[in-house]
Amino acid sequence: MNIIAQTAGVIGTAMIFFSFIARKRRSILLCKFTADILWMIHYLLIGAYSGAALNVLALGRETVFYNKEKKWASSRFWLYFIGALTVGSCILTWEGPLSLLPMIGSCCAVVSFWCTKPLHIRLLAIPAQTLWVIYGILHGSIPTLVSNTIAMTAIGIGLYRDIKGMKKE
Repeated sequence: MNIIAQTAGVIGTAMIFFSFIARKRRSILLCKFTADILWMIHYLLIGAYSGAALNVLALGRETVFYNKEKKWASSRFWLYFIGALTVGSCILTWEGPLSLLPMIGSCCAVVSFWCTKPLHIRLLAIPAQTLWVIYGILHGSIPTLVSNTIAMTAIGIGLYRDIKGMKKE
């Protein structure tokens, strides 16, 4: 079981990397959706239920935000609704104060992925990734640590490219 958990985490890591270097918002969200499936499996198998539940919610989040251009998904209602579900998930899967880390990180991600500009998505993803790193360390999840470190590197690459592009304009 541990091998399956770690494998899901490693493949999820690759998808996270691709999500934050992607040039378009929809590509970012599609890669993130795939990563969330893998991370849900990883966290379930290592017994980190707050992390697993938040990744289930992330699947819904990415689905709604991916379709943000459509009328049904464009309402700010979704931003608040998904934020409230994130807090509710933390309460339902309470592991003690440790559960606050992925909850706050996920709330940052909710706001991040609501944004339309990849630059804003990347900037708001920094605190989200940082909190998930701490959660992973405390749960002994090496893939979480590696994934979020790689994600931070990818965010840095994307930010560099964004800033370089802004200077050209």
